[in-house]
Amino acid sequence: MAVALHIIRHNERRAMRRERVFRDRTNIMDSLNDIELISRYRLDRRSIFDLVDVLAPHLERPTLRNFAIPPLHQVLTTLRYYAKGGFLSEIGDIHGISRSSVSRIISSVTTSLVSSLLYKIKFPLDQPSLREIKQDFHNMYGMPNVVGAVDGTLIPIIRPSEDEQIFVCRKNYHSLNVQAICDAKMK
Repeated sequence: MAVALHIIRHNERRAMRRERVFRDRTNIMDSLNDIELISRYRLDRRSIFDLVDVLAPHLERPTLRNFAIPPLHQVLTTLRYYAKGGFLSEIGDIHGISRSSVSRIISSVTTSLVSSLLYKIKFPLDQPSLREIKQDFHNMYGMPNVVGAVDGTLIPIIRPSEDEQIFVCRKNYHSLNVQAICDAKMK
């Protein structure tokens, strides 16, 4: 009798377990035009696909699960975080991904981005290349003697345990100040 009661209770608990819910991840690339993509992700469609092509080998994970997050969604999730910041839960809601997955994705894509593109990113220092960049800026934007466009952003971080005060930004929160430079062709 006790065994039968145990089996019944076990089956009831099993039935009460929460079923996994897989959210619909609509293809954002199909639902947004180029202007909206640039506004939300800071890159155009072609640049996003180029980035996915470079990073996909590092982001695809061998899995037996049916609902693995594809590299395109991983890159878009990370780009959204880079472009807009915000809460991981909100970014997850936009992309149909849990907050914890967003956190892992941002870390994974960032690591892959650094390791994949580090050897490709360089600023030309030779005079012919600098002259060409100056000419491009002048021809494309009417700006003479410019060799690069600089932009920056503050990336919020969790308060570090050491040297905490040096990470407090002018807006009075902990962050890293990240700057980037590109030429007239956005390289």
